[in-house]
Amino acid sequence: MKTLMTICATAIALAVPAGALANDGHGKHHAFGRIHNAQFAKLTGTGTSFGGTAATASGTVAGADALATGTFAASLSTNWSTATIKTSEHGTLSCATATATITLTGATTTNTVSSPLTGKTCAWTKKDGTVVRTFFGKGAVTAAGTLAPLTGSMGHAFLLQKADGTVSGAVFAGRHDAKGLTTFGARQHEAAHKTGDCDHHKTTA
Repeated sequence: MKTLMTICATAIALAVPAGALANDGHGKHHAFGRIHNAQFAKLTGTGTSFGGTAATASGTVAGADALATGTFAASLSTNWSTATIKTSEHGTLSCATATATITLTGATTTNTVSSPLTGKTCAWTKKDGTVVRTFFGKGAVTAAGTLAPLTGSMGHAFLLQKADGTVSGAVFAGRHDAKGLTTFGARQHEAAHKTGDCDHHKTTA
């Protein structure tokens, strides 16, 4: 069964602006800053409960180049009235349609990546009562600063929240980065496994 969050490897082609090249005085050209065709970043932070209809999360970013360090902010809206529920001997899994907006800001605050995401939030309640909740989503990217070439590409993200409120996750945006996309896919699958193998659970919408 295909998951709602099947990763899409195709994105809109991004052109390198002519102004991105500068002469170094020796007849050679080099990149004036790096043209980012893709970005993968890990997220770590805290948030309000993903079990409500509205939640927020924030924390730090660990990526590369313009997003080597930075911060993230996320807002999440889940329509739990659409939830479908699956119960097994290991616990109960509930998944509902959801939307979110995630913004990443680099150490240089003009370097930003933002995306409105559509997907689902899943809550996995184990037999011992422990609850893990995860949002999975994708959507078009808007970026600024040296990350501007990412604008128009597809962004993918997940945010996993443990019972203590801590949040971890990842974001991938762009194209031509098989390693980054593979890394994101592996981390997303791991998050889905921690949330009751929710990648095999479809919502009603």
